[in-house]
Amino acid sequence: MFTLCVKDSFAAAHRLVGYKGKCEELHGHNFTVEVGVAGEQLQDDGMLIDFTIIKGHLHEILDSLDHKYINDIPFFSARASSAEYVAMYVFSEMEKRIGNDRVRMKMVRVWESDRAYASYER
Repeated sequence: MFTLCVKDSFAAAHRLVGYKGKCEELHGHNFTVEVGVAGEQLQDDGMLIDFTIIKGHLHEILDSLDHKYINDIPFFSARASSAEYVAMYVFSEMEKRIGNDRVRMKMVRVWESDRAYASYER
């Protein structure tokens, strides 16, 4: 199994509605997001998929979150805007763009700081 990972970042605000603590208040993060795709068969050029393709899709998704209030994004209307759900959101958006018979989404990590991340994988 081959795995390819890329990383990008965005800045956004959110609040954890119903959470008892500081994070219930409006605050922001400089998020770092790692995306991993996997597959068993390389293309004729020796690559699983071009890094540029993965980077482009990730940038497009993160650009839609950059300098936004995450709670206003429809995906989060019925979910907490936690790092866990941000990871799930990015995973599902990447899967719409990447998934095929040869390459599949493997995981997403969302770092809220340099010491803490949440991940979603299948």
